[in-house]
Amino acid sequence: MALKSVSKADPNYVPNYQLAAIPYVTSSAANEVLDGAGLQIQLPYVTKTVKVKNTGAAGLRMGFTEFGVEALETKNYFVIPTEASAGFASVQEFDVRCKSLWFAGDGGTTSFSLFAGLTPVEAESFPILTGSSGFNGVG
Repeated sequence: MALKSVSKADPNYVPNYQLAAIPYVTSSAANEVLDGAGLQIQLPYVTKTVKVKNTGAAGLRMGFTEFGVEALETKNYFVIPTEASAGFASVQEFDVRCKSLWFAGDGGTTSFSLFAGLTPVEAESFPILTGSSGFNGVG
């Protein structure tokens, strides 16, 4: 019922981010995330929050562009440590608006589980995050 009452589903309409999130859950296969090679997760709606767990044996890079997680000189990614090396630190939560996430292994192949809390904002209405369009720090 709450989704039908939204009068304006654009990326800058604040009430869209005050609603309880729509759950979206996925996981990679074991060792699916290759060392330094980007793997994209496209989301159907813009996120309100993202929670990622590294379930593999190597570090997990998370970023917002392919170049951001693959390029070694810019390092526009966040590294989520392995559960074996960091315990509960292998789960990280981000309060962020985005329509896709990129993952890569950091020092080997790895895997992950993802929970994304989605808004009613359709992904097509959200801008593409890229450094060439002025979004510095994403790659």
